Amino acid sequence: MSSAQLLPEAPFEPQHFIRARSPRVYDYLLGGHEHYACDREAATAVRRTAEWVVEAARINRDFALQSVQVTLDLGVRQFLDLGCGLPGNRNVHEIAEQAPGSTTVYVDRDYEACLHTALRPDESPSMRVIHADLLAMDQLLASEAVCAALDRTRPVAVLLHDVLPWCGNDTAVHAAMATLRAWMPPGSTLSITHLTDHWHRATMPDTVAAYASHGLHVRPRCQEEIADLFADFDQQGLGLTATGRWHSSSRHTRYVQHRLDVHSAAFAGIAVKPTPGRNPPAHSGPAPRPA
Repeated sequence: MSSAQLLPEAPFEPQHFIRARSPRVYDYLLGGHEHYACDREAATAVRRTAEWVVEAARINRDFALQSVQVTLDLGVRQFLDLGCGLPGNRNVHEIAEQAPGSTTVYVDRDYEACLHTALRPDESPSMRVIHADLLAMDQLLASEAVCAALDRTRPVAVLLHDVLPWCGNDTAVHAAMATLRAWMPPGSTLSITHLTDHWHRATMPDTVAAYASHGLHVRPRCQEEIADLFADFDQQGLGLTATGRWHSSSRHTRYVQHRLDVHSAAFAGIAVKPTPGRNPPAHSGPAPRPA
């Protein structure tokens, strides 16, 4: 089945090309080409208040690549990328395909992002693309597309990289995450990066306002709020820490090199859903407090 067949028709509206959209702003910050003047104007306004925003985008992208390799090392071969955004130079399915039998399902509520992903020149039989809102998590996970692509008798790696900050309704986010965690089979991994004001308490309100002035609403969360998104899952590696600190072994440093925490402006974690009745692994434990 071609991944494009999983996309419902969603005609573009005129405002699509004159109002900034977060996937395109992110693409511009990473030096991509899928953006318009409105997206560049939004990114420029944000950079005036947050000089770290370009480096933070790069760190987030590098962690996303690293997290796939970390998950492969844990034996997981199915990937659900929620909020996949616009495709980059290297993407989840390209790394996952190192392991035979891997499957990647890309999901985004932005139709343009889905369309670009589905029509990539390197489209693979191992990837699927779904246009859906992750806040309607029960509908998404029960959809025919997800049920056909993912085998719930085996672990699934769920990726939520720089996605939840764009969901400002805390009640809806917690409901969606509870549904997701309950759906995930034991041994599944949950990888999250999330914007925080931990290192930018004085200037983050101005950054949020700069986004809002261009119609983009972002919700930074503190370390404790982000930790709650994982619930009782077992944190791996360094635990929930600054995104740029994730370089747990020399094998993975080709993706990530240590950067200053202040440049990350986000927390990141990879956690495993425990098997019921089984004690957590010895390496898991509370996340170290960042400097």
